Amino acid sequence: MRAKNPMAAITFFGIGFLSLAGICLPQSTDGQAVRLQKPLEHEVSVTLKLIQVYVTDKSGKPVTHLDQSAFRVYDNGVLQAITEFEKHMSPETGTVGAETPAKEALVPTEPGAPRLGRKFFVLIDLDANDLEGIAKSRAAAIQFLDTQTLPSDEIGVFSSSFMRGIVLHCYLTTDHAKVREAIQRIREVPGRKSGGTGDASTPTIAVSGQGTGTMTIAVVSRGGGLNTDRMMALAKALRYIPGYKNILYFSQGGPINNRAYRDRLEEMSREFAASNAPFYAINTETPDPFNPGGTKGEALLAFVAEKTGGKAFKEIGAIVHFPDIAREIQELTRNYYVLGFPVKETWDGKYHKIKVELTSGDYHLQSQPGYYNPKPFRDYSDLEKDLHLFDLAMTEKTEPPLPLMFAMRVLAFEQKGEAHVLMLSKIPTDVVEKFLTKKVEVVSLIFDEQDNAVERRQIKPDLSKFRGMDLFYSSDAALGPGTYRCRIIVRDLDTGDAALAYARAVVPAKPGAGGSASALTLLSPLLLAAGSNFAYLDDQTKKNTAPWMDFYVYDRAKFSPLTGELALGAKAIYVLLPFSLAGAAPGDISISASLIDTTSGTNLSIPLGLLSKARKGNIELQLAELAVEGIAAGKYILYIRAEEAGKKAVVYAQVPISIRQP
Repeated sequence: MRAKNPMAAITFFGIGFLSLAGICLPQSTDGQAVRLQKPLEHEVSVTLKLIQVYVTDKSGKPVTHLDQSAFRVYDNGVLQAITEFEKHMSPETGTVGAETPAKEALVPTEPGAPRLGRKFFVLIDLDANDLEGIAKSRAAAIQFLDTQTLPSDEIGVFSSSFMRGIVLHCYLTTDHAKVREAIQRIREVPGRKSGGTGDASTPTIAVSGQGTGTMTIAVVSRGGGLNTDRMMALAKALRYIPGYKNILYFSQGGPINNRAYRDRLEEMSREFAASNAPFYAINTETPDPFNPGGTKGEALLAFVAEKTGGKAFKEIGAIVHFPDIAREIQELTRNYYVLGFPVKETWDGKYHKIKVELTSGDYHLQSQPGYYNPKPFRDYSDLEKDLHLFDLAMTEKTEPPLPLMFAMRVLAFEQKGEAHVLMLSKIPTDVVEKFLTKKVEVVSLIFDEQDNAVERRQIKPDLSKFRGMDLFYSSDAALGPGTYRCRIIVRDLDTGDAALAYARAVVPAKPGAGGSASALTLLSPLLLAAGSNFAYLDDQTKKNTAPWMDFYVYDRAKFSPLTGELALGAKAIYVLLPFSLAGAAPGDISISASLIDTTSGTNLSIPLGLLSKARKGNIELQLAELAVEGIAAGKYILYIRAEEAGKKAVVYAQVPISIRQP
């Protein structure tokens, strides 16, 4: 399924994202699965449950000297054996009012990556804010990011508005530069401030145009003010992210003017508390000498913060003192213990109440009140399934468990004068077999340089007819010049098991008046391999001829795209070369090819034989055979050089290629 235009609302994944975090994924270039993730669903297993605990003395100072023996943990009233223990303590950052400390001074005492690090979500309430409040919210969030976070802290960014719902601008990431960019891009018109949720419909996930040609995803629900339906959907979606998720809530709040609204707020707050997501609510309202009482928003801020286990900085003008507030939030969240205990994990989605006690000492202890067992993927809500898909597409994990990986190649081509990006993947036999009898979906996604989602397609194919075969899937989109990140995900709709392919694409700008005068252009070559034991998933769709198939024309019964590694010992590969001639006469292009060893830099000239050529409009398509027999295993760059006879016009293309050991 594809969005027909940027303004069309369609079902999509995630709470929504205007901006997505930077991606760090393991490299894979062959057509085989490189690692299988831990199954999302199983009957019973033993897992390590991790709990964050904060301990302070009577003056509110963190207690940092405790060891494992100082704690007792109860799960649903049953005493647990603590088998894992971590202490995360940062050095003093100075007293309130002191000069803002340098970020480099904030370092954890534990070496290496923590099992359970700090997590923050910035949530800017666009409805309960004015222009000045939104600007101050952005500045405060960036100040917190720059001065009060550790390199290991994961940060995400939300905004909330009546018109667009809850939008996730940046998923949890340790790439703080990406977080900064996401915060700076929040440029919205402030909304009205009113209590209550109105006649809210069930929240759904939708894609809507921004008016800039990009897309944003939002939870759509009617109503105004702090929409408790939207917020409860968000709270439930946060359940399965481990540890505390501290919410920095920037808002001018609002009155709680009726019991029904208060009850909904309390229910919403309980959901956030159960998801271990306390609110640190900061009043962004600027004092008005003509209205000294302000908008009476303190009540909502105080209520939500208290009920979620956080703290409210509710006074009008509090945002002016944000450096002090930021240091206090840092003090409240930076020093903590992690307690781990084994549990038999069942997939029933039930809530477990956690109680943590100290064996000695007159201290104040705060810990997460509980956790939810995982539940079968088939029982996930649409929102939870979408967040799972979002996490697959944008994960930064480089440690197992990781998704099953397969290969993808990305090409740029022209269609009716428009630049297109083609995602072409080979889903190998072992991956096809894994999903053969399953109800699956295949989703393709493209993100631009600002991490806006600019394209999405989804199909639900029947894979049962492809036993023992490699399967090719493609998706293309008309895009402007720029760099894009591409994803293809195959997912079991019953268990959540998934396989993933990823790549980057570059669409070059067309030469302007000052550009090259050459009429010859070499577009993205398509590598092919001989073979017959494969099928094209595109043939299952109603649209049997995709735009790229009209452009890259070859014998699909004889050749298949080479998207991954070439087996050592192969005698030849084939390359389809699309030339944009812009009036040049056919038959006046000479071609040569070589392989450049990326390790040694050695340039190996390889024989090239022209098999066929055809012209359609201003595009000439040439099919050539490259002799690669005897080439050693390794990683290479295929360098193709083309020259227009008599015009001294030379164009070239480079294609990465790997030859693997058998």
